[in-house]
Amino acid sequence: MTKSASFRVDPRLTAILGENYTSSERALRELIDNAWDAEATEVQVTLPAILSDDPIIVSDNGSGMKEQELRNEYLNIASPRLSRKGERTPNLLRIVKGRRGIGKFAGLILAETMLIETKAKGTQTRLTISKSAILGAGKDLESVPLPVDAEPCVAKEHGTTVTLRNLNQNLNFPKVDKLREILAYDYGRETDFVILVNGERVFRHDIQGQTFTGEIPLPNGRTATYTYTIADKPVPGSKAGIILRDGGKAIGRPHLFGLEHDEILSDRSKRRVVGEINLPPDSLELTAAGGDVIESDKSFEHLANVLQDKVRQSLTETHANEVNLAKGRWTQMMKRRLENVPEHRREIVEERLNKLISRSYQEGEKEERITVLISLVLDAMELDEYWTVCREIQEAEKVDVFHFADALEKFGLCDLAFIAQQAKRRIEFLDYLDRLASDDKTTEQQMHRALQRNLWVFGPEYSVMASNEQLQGIVRKFSDQHYGEADAKDRPDLFLAGNILKQHLLIEFKRPSDTVGRDAENQVKKYADSLTGTLGLNLQIVVIGGKVDAKLRDEYTGKQTSFAAYHAVIAAARRQLDWLLEQLRRPAGTT
Repeated sequence: MTKSASFRVDPRLTAILGENYTSSERALRELIDNAWDAEATEVQVTLPAILSDDPIIVSDNGSGMKEQELRNEYLNIASPRLSRKGERTPNLLRIVKGRRGIGKFAGLILAETMLIETKAKGTQTRLTISKSAILGAGKDLESVPLPVDAEPCVAKEHGTTVTLRNLNQNLNFPKVDKLREILAYDYGRETDFVILVNGERVFRHDIQGQTFTGEIPLPNGRTATYTYTIADKPVPGSKAGIILRDGGKAIGRPHLFGLEHDEILSDRSKRRVVGEINLPPDSLELTAAGGDVIESDKSFEHLANVLQDKVRQSLTETHANEVNLAKGRWTQMMKRRLENVPEHRREIVEERLNKLISRSYQEGEKEERITVLISLVLDAMELDEYWTVCREIQEAEKVDVFHFADALEKFGLCDLAFIAQQAKRRIEFLDYLDRLASDDKTTEQQMHRALQRNLWVFGPEYSVMASNEQLQGIVRKFSDQHYGEADAKDRPDLFLAGNILKQHLLIEFKRPSDTVGRDAENQVKKYADSLTGTLGLNLQIVVIGGKVDAKLRDEYTGKQTSFAAYHAVIAAARRQLDWLLEQLRRPAGTT
């Protein structure tokens, strides 16, 4: 004999349905969706401070519910507003977002207690839902008692307030910025639906850039409408990407439908894409809570493939247009400078510059930085004549000794031209260094950094010296042994360099505002005694500051020690460079 059976609804279903939401902020979005469907024009969301005992409050001025609506419709699980009242709201004709009838459980993922207070037609109704009471009932969900109170209110008052108390301490508190970002995708451009989060309105700024729109027919007979913008500048990663809307409701996270994994496109290019795709209700197969697309859906797969190609093409077109405009701005400079490059090399140089501009622009470099890069490339091409001369030497070697000698002379002329250019650049450097040394606020460490890789300032004999990790380690060990935990201002700022002949130069930097006197002399004796034993006798020591006490001796105890002023060293280096340039300018054979 056949007997009938029926489903029983376990109270734990409320927790299962609530756990469909991947974050606290996305669960709260469901409550805002309810306000939208209730034709509210304003919603106020109040989030508590972290670790406080305050509740989350979501209040709207929508149509509200009468007591019977609350009992028969709101508490009817999986009974969506769409099936009860149609695809659009009655007065504002909004597309209904309540399509699953389970959004009411969103609050229970966040809180132990959810209080619903709603006003409509002169009645205020209160419903309290306790998560622990439901889960602990141990019986059919339909048999769990839920306290409902009703009392009269002002007839013209309407709206609903949801209060979430005793928040789930196992979850992170909802973040204001993240919630605002999520709501902005759905409602940021609505003119008749204002959302305030902690008193600040949610809105979505219009993004400046080139916008693309169109339609994509789907295999299931529906049509997707897309609008996306290639922004003038990359936006933060959390705001980039394309939102998918099914029936006006955002589904899942913004993404690029596969372009995320495109290795050719730079990350900066991908972060310039912002937009949305709109589909009619129920165009795609969604997860149980309606929060994401089932990726195996054939229409979604078709949509992703088509949109991926369109966005890639848009990025390519936009990039090409921007590069052409940029090239136009740099054409005059490039044309003028290319005239100084040997004719047989211009085509190669121009090709390299075009690649440089294209790559730099794609990677989001600022225009002023690209200009500097172009100048550096042109400088190198203009000055690098060695390649041409060396080729002439190789060719002359096969002809006769006279051509070979002429080619070697050209190499010397090329070398002299480079030396002259380097001398001019070094004079510019000395101007900057002089300004730094003239500022009373400059520290010894700043002078150290400026000079440690420019030892030619101290004289030509020092230009081949350099520091390395071993020498730096000697300095650190010396300072630690002799000065320990002394304040930074009391520790000497030492720089140690050496060359292949095992000659070493130790420089102690003083502030440009300090005068080098007897104290410095006594200090330098300690350096000489300690470091000479480590490095041998080939040790020269320079103590440099703003001024030098005239009474100081230049040498003592057999160790070469000198005391110098920044401006004097700079002036000496300048005289040497001026002399060099003067010699290079003189015609050959004159004295």
